[in-house]
Amino acid sequence: MNNDLPNTDLRLLTEHRRAIIAGLVTDQGVVSSEELSSRFGVTHMTVYRDLKALEALGKLRAVRGGAVRTAPSPSSEPLYFAKRLVNQPLKESIARYAARSFVQDGDNLILEAGTTVVAMVKHLRYANLTLVTNGLETINETTALLPTLTVMSCGGILREVSHTFVGPQAEEFFRGIRARTLFLGATGLTAQGITDPNPLEIQVKRAMAASVERVVLLLDSSKFGTRSLAPLLPLEQLHAVVTDTGAPYTDLEMLRAAGVEVHVAD
Repeated sequence: MNNDLPNTDLRLLTEHRRAIIAGLVTDQGVVSSEELSSRFGVTHMTVYRDLKALEALGKLRAVRGGAVRTAPSPSSEPLYFAKRLVNQPLKESIARYAARSFVQDGDNLILEAGTTVVAMVKHLRYANLTLVTNGLETINETTALLPTLTVMSCGGILREVSHTFVGPQAEEFFRGIRARTLFLGATGLTAQGITDPNPLEIQVKRAMAASVERVVLLLDSSKFGTRSLAPLLPLEQLHAVVTDTGAPYTDLEMLRAAGVEVHVAD
């Protein structure tokens, strides 16, 4: 940006950039700071100031690594690749912790298709693993580890928004599977349990949960206190939750009181 411009012109350029950013968040549901810095040719600090200014106006909600649409509808669901950009460093640390803490050689695992769960795959360098999934992107990530593990996938209807297979065929497939651990993601967590925005996804995830010895929820701190469209599982069905240091203390105590192991990734 040309710093020799008059203050009035600089203000207009800033207002124009911020208007575009607000429009992008409204249209896409999420944007990353990296994307905005590259798009406008400005520093990350300038992007940070833009997002904070727009947040103060109620145009968006600033999160680590970018911004998301403010006050989303309970039924809204951002595209898979948009979700990957939100809180990416937190998701990576949670995924790495989960892979190191809950997996061992010879395990049979179910991995659903949430972005944090998918981030686990590159850390699953164990012997004789079998991974079962309904996620297209989960499958894609496993190709780098073949043939050191076995990958199984259900059939069903492929959803464009989430790149997941859903429907009766997918549900029936998971009813016939027996695995040790399900690694699960969700949109929100409250005292009533975990929630998700799509009923088709929920039915498949419930079939997964019924087929395993334990359910491990991977959830970054931004999702605590959020309630989505429909209930997925009650807290009592969770064996453990892996989250980050930003998770509210009262919510972590609520989980412990419900008998859920709490693991905080550094």
